[in-house]
Amino acid sequence: MVTTFIDALRACLKEGGWAKKDSEQEEAGTFLVGVQGHLFVVHSDYQVAEPADGYAAVGCGDELALGALHVTAALDMKPRARLAAALAAADHHSAGVSAPYTYAATPRNA
Repeated sequence: MVTTFIDALRACLKEGGWAKKDSEQEEAGTFLVGVQGHLFVVHSDYQVAEPADGYAAVGCGDELALGALHVTAALDMKPRARLAAALAAADHHSAGVSAPYTYAATPRNA
Protein backbone atom coordinates (compact mmCIF):
# COMPACT_ATOMS: atom_id res chain seq x y z
CA MET A 1 0.00 0.00 0.00
CA VAL A 2 2.67 2.53 0.94
CA THR A 3 4.77 1.99 -2.15
CA THR A 4 3.08 0.68 -5.29
CA PHE A 5 -0.46 1.88 -4.51
CA ILE A 6 0.50 5.30 -3.14
CA ASP A 7 2.88 5.98 -6.03
CA ALA A 8 0.12 5.12 -8.53
CA LEU A 9 -2.42 7.16 -6.54
CA ARG A 10 -0.17 10.24 -6.48
CA ALA A 11 0.40 9.99 -10.22
CA CYS A 12 -3.32 9.54 -10.88
CA LEU A 13 -4.33 12.50 -8.69
CA LYS A 14 -1.67 14.74 -10.24
CA GLU A 15 -2.72 13.78 -13.74
CA GLY A 16 -6.37 14.39 -12.91
CA GLY A 17 -5.68 17.75 -11.27
CA TRP A 18 -6.83 16.65 -7.80
CA ALA A 19 -3.52 16.74 -5.93
CA LYS A 20 -2.62 20.04 -4.30
CA LYS A 21 0.90 21.28 -3.67
CA ASP A 22 1.61 24.08 -1.20
CA SER A 23 5.05 24.94 0.19
CA GLU A 24 6.44 21.82 -1.49
CA GLN A 25 3.95 19.59 0.35
CA GLU A 26 1.53 17.45 -1.61
CA GLU A 27 -1.98 16.97 -0.36
CA ALA A 28 -5.01 14.96 -1.45
CA GLY A 29 -8.21 13.81 0.23
CA THR A 30 -8.67 11.28 3.02
CA PHE A 31 -10.40 8.05 2.07
CA LEU A 32 -10.76 4.33 2.78
CA VAL A 33 -9.39 1.50 0.65
CA GLY A 34 -10.20 -2.17 1.10
CA VAL A 35 -7.74 -4.64 -0.44
CA GLN A 36 -7.67 -8.42 -0.03
CA GLY A 37 -9.57 -8.39 3.26
CA HIS A 38 -7.65 -5.45 4.74
CA LEU A 39 -8.98 -1.94 5.33
CA PHE A 40 -6.68 1.06 5.03
CA VAL A 41 -7.14 4.76 5.71
CA VAL A 42 -5.22 6.91 3.24
CA HIS A 43 -4.73 10.35 4.79
CA SER A 44 -4.45 13.61 2.86
CA ASP A 45 -0.64 13.58 3.15
CA TYR A 46 -0.54 10.00 1.77
CA GLN A 47 0.14 8.36 5.13
CA VAL A 48 -1.48 4.94 5.29
CA ALA A 49 -3.01 3.41 8.41
CA GLU A 50 -4.56 0.00 8.98
CA PRO A 51 -7.07 0.28 11.85
CA ALA A 52 -6.56 -2.25 14.65
CA ASP A 53 -10.33 -2.70 15.08
CA GLY A 54 -10.85 -3.66 11.44
CA TYR A 55 -13.19 -0.75 10.76
CA ALA A 56 -12.78 2.96 10.14
CA ALA A 57 -14.66 6.04 9.01
CA VAL A 58 -13.63 9.31 7.42
CA GLY A 59 -15.29 12.63 6.74
CA CYS A 60 -17.44 15.00 8.75
CA GLY A 61 -19.57 12.19 10.22
CA ASP A 62 -16.66 9.90 11.05
CA GLU A 63 -17.08 9.93 14.83
CA LEU A 64 -20.78 9.16 14.55
CA ALA A 65 -20.14 6.35 12.11
CA LEU A 66 -17.35 4.96 14.31
CA GLY A 67 -19.75 4.81 17.25
CA ALA A 68 -22.22 2.78 15.22
CA LEU A 69 -19.46 0.50 13.92
CA HIS A 70 -18.22 -0.06 17.47
CA VAL A 71 -21.68 -0.96 18.76
CA THR A 72 -22.41 -3.31 15.86
CA ALA A 73 -19.02 -5.09 16.03
CA ALA A 74 -20.33 -7.66 18.51
CA LEU A 75 -23.59 -8.22 16.63
CA ASP A 76 -24.09 -10.86 13.97
CA MET A 77 -24.57 -8.36 11.12
CA LYS A 78 -23.42 -8.59 7.54
CA PRO A 79 -20.87 -5.94 6.52
CA ARG A 80 -23.33 -4.04 4.27
CA ALA A 81 -25.84 -3.83 7.12
CA ARG A 82 -23.15 -2.45 9.45
CA LEU A 83 -22.19 0.14 6.83
CA ALA A 84 -25.83 1.12 6.44
CA ALA A 85 -26.19 1.51 10.22
CA ALA A 86 -23.05 3.65 10.41
CA LEU A 87 -24.17 5.85 7.53
CA ALA A 88 -27.67 6.18 9.04
CA ALA A 89 -26.19 7.32 12.37
CA ALA A 90 -23.96 9.88 10.66
CA ASP A 91 -26.82 11.01 8.41
CA HIS A 92 -29.16 11.49 11.38
CA HIS A 93 -26.72 13.45 13.53
CA SER A 94 -24.56 15.38 11.05
CA ALA A 95 -25.73 18.12 8.72
CA GLY A 96 -22.84 17.26 6.39
CA VAL A 97 -23.90 13.66 5.73
CA SER A 98 -26.86 12.78 3.54
CA ALA A 99 -28.13 9.89 1.43
CA PRO A 100 -28.09 8.54 -1.19
CA TYR A 101 -24.96 6.40 -0.75
CA THR A 102 -23.11 4.45 -3.39
CA TYR A 103 -21.38 1.20 -2.53
CA ALA A 104 -18.60 0.04 -4.85
CA ALA A 105 -16.85 -3.30 -5.02
CA THR A 106 -14.70 -5.29 -7.38
CA PRO A 107 -14.87 -9.04 -7.93
CA ARG A 108 -12.97 -10.93 -5.22
CA ASN A 109 -10.57 -12.49 -7.72
CA ALA A 110 -9.71 -9.16 -9.39
